[in-house]
Amino acid sequence: MRTLLLFFCLGAGVLLAQSTEDRYAFVAPVQTQLDAYNTSDLELFLSAYSDSVRVYQFPAALQYQGKENMRANYIGMFESLPDLQCRLLNRVVMGDRVIDHESVIFNKDNPPVEVVAIYRVADGLIQEVWFMR
Repeated sequence: MRTLLLFFCLGAGVLLAQSTEDRYAFVAPVQTQLDAYNTSDLELFLSAYSDSVRVYQFPAALQYQGKENMRANYIGMFESLPDLQCRLLNRVVMGDRVIDHESVIFNKDNPPVEVVAIYRVADGLIQEVWFMR
């Protein structure tokens, strides 16, 4: 129990110590890709990611690497799912990680799917992302 309490206290210290400017720098590419996702703007979506982005199924299963592989994975979805929408339920910023709890609609006739996405941001771009469903 003391370990858990210490973890939360240290985490709170990290959150409080991070400046608003730092937080914005990490959130900016994540918000850009979310906005682009909701308008099916593939080029704007991809602009938020590094050329060597790595995409994982949580906790560590590499799904693909590189922006061109990401393009191949998303182009069909953006073209064939007119109802595609992602609603942000909660966002936490911890250091260079942005953690989003999202509700995604793929088809308006089906219930939304809840997803957690963990983005690691460096140099103004998303370098890695882990998805959890």
